[in-house]
Amino acid sequence: MSTPRIGTLPSADRMAIFDAARRLKLDPYEFGGFLSLESGPNMNPNIWGGANDDYYGMIQFGRAERKKYLDPSKIGKYTRAEQAPKVVQFLLDRGFKPGEMKIDRAYATVLGGNPNVSLNAKDSFGTSVAGALPRFKKGGDLYENARRVLGDSPDIPSSNVATTPQQPQLAGQKDPMLMQLAQQMVQPLLIPLLQSPKPVGLSFGDFLNMVGTFGQ
Repeated sequence: MSTPRIGTLPSADRMAIFDAARRLKLDPYEFGGFLSLESGPNMNPNIWGGANDDYYGMIQFGRAERKKYLDPSKIGKYTRAEQAPKVVQFLLDRGFKPGEMKIDRAYATVLGGNPNVSLNAKDSFGTSVAGALPRFKKGGDLYENARRVLGDSPDIPSSNVATTPQQPQLAGQKDPMLMQLAQQMVQPLLIPLLQSPKPVGLSFGDFLNMVGTFGQ
C-alpha cells in the first residue's frame, strides 16, 4: 500500500498553491516550478530580489503591484497561503485566461507584464520564458522540486481506493450470496420433511407457506 507524499511545506500553504493552480487550470507542479524559479525552492513569499532587490514575494511583485495587491502591514510576514490568491488575481487581471493558456503564458505574464509578450524576450537578467520553460515542465529540475515540496496533489485519487464501491444493502433487500448459502444448508433438511406427512393440526396451505419461507 503506497503512502501519499506529504511534501515539506505547511499543509495550509500546500493546499493554497494547489488551489491556485486549480483556479488557473495549470499543472500544479508546473505552477510550483514557476514559483520556485521566481521565489526560490521553497516558494518564499517574503523574498526580495530582482533589480536593486526591489521585487518581493512569490512572483516578485514590483512597487506598483505591491501597492495594488498586497497589504503593506504584512510585507515580510506573508504566508504562502495568504499570498497565493494575490498571485492568481494578478495573473487574471493581466489577461491570463485559464483553460486557454498554459504555464508559458503564465510566466510571460509575470516576466513581461502580459501573457502575449514574446516568449523569447529577455528581462534585465537575460531570462526568457523560452529559456526557462524546460525547467518547470515535467522532467525539469524545478518541476521535480515542486513535486518534492508540495507532495501529492489532493486532486489525485489513491490507487488503493476502489473506483466502483459496492452499493449499500437496502433495508429488506436480500443478499444473493447469503440466500444461496441458506438454501444449500436448508435443502437437505427439507427433503425428508416434504416426504413425511404434514404435521397434525396444520393445514396443507399453511404447511406449504412454511416450506416456502425457507427459499425466500
